Amino acid sequence: MPYPDMVVPDLPSPNAALVRQMLRHAALRRPGTLAQWRVAYERAAEAFAAAPADLEVVPVGAASGIWIRRPAGNRPVLLYLHGGFYCLGSARTHLHLAGLLADAAGAACLVLDYRRGPEDPFPAAVDDGLAALRAIRAAAPDSPLVVAGDSAGAGLALSVAMRVRDDGSRPPDLLVLLSPWTDLTCSSRSHRELAAADPVLATDDLRAMAARYAGGADPRRPELSPLFGDLARLPPVLVQAGGQEVLLDDAMGLVDGIRAAGGRAVLHHWPHMFHVWQWYHPILPEGVRALRDAGEVIRAVTAGAGTPPDRTAGCAASTPAAGTASSAPTGRRG
Repeated sequence: MPYPDMVVPDLPSPNAALVRQMLRHAALRRPGTLAQWRVAYERAAEAFAAAPADLEVVPVGAASGIWIRRPAGNRPVLLYLHGGFYCLGSARTHLHLAGLLADAAGAACLVLDYRRGPEDPFPAAVDDGLAALRAIRAAAPDSPLVVAGDSAGAGLALSVAMRVRDDGSRPPDLLVLLSPWTDLTCSSRSHRELAAADPVLATDDLRAMAARYAGGADPRRPELSPLFGDLARLPPVLVQAGGQEVLLDDAMGLVDGIRAAGGRAVLHHWPHMFHVWQWYHPILPEGVRALRDAGEVIRAVTAGAGTPPDRTAGCAASTPAAGTASSAPTGRRG
């Protein structure tokens, strides 16, 4: 059965305006080199919370990961793949996000430090994600497994799930994709129509980082841009997307494509939010709420409910608000 798109119509909190202002200011002071950008990303994450002292860093194939909480019994295990254009960020920049999601889901959690471009271009990150999934399956074979990520990490989660499907391995039980980047060509309508509204992303930056990661591969290749791939026979998918981000069509087109292919997908659409607002949850109540909503979906699906619920209390079931680039999602748009 089809799943309706779910809209969170609440007006932004006062803190949302402050975060937006902070992001606009940061955009004016964007670092000039990749090395500087990486340092700035790490420092921004440190402003939220110091990393706990008891984290466990472990090797994962050619990469490494950080266990926030080791598997125990048959409770769910969350594999989290961080965002950052495939070239920035790390497990540590996303511990606070992955940690709250894991707490909301009652799950153990491994945050993967997959290899990044341009030093380790595609398909290194996909290989690392697959290695992490297999390591978790070996360590906790009876536990439900959820693969989650934000932005590039969400696209990576989808690419890993596609590879698992194609090689016949046991799939994850659920994908949780926050503001997913699924089209590295950056050619959809929302890149044009929402450029002025997006305080986080610029299309030129996305394309430059995509080229660094792709390493000469065609950006339309499905493991780079899953939106152009086969979306059939995937696990259930939860997508959260903001109405003020240039990647809105990446999320809408993905949900449409999965449903058209006979799969199960739920969209939590926040018309007033920006790209990966969940990352700012220490100062943004909308981030806390979104992660708790996702945690409820994880609990329901991994407890054997079978499909993601349509929405927790407080949201209307409808198409996205009029005036967004994707007010009537009907599949891929260029």
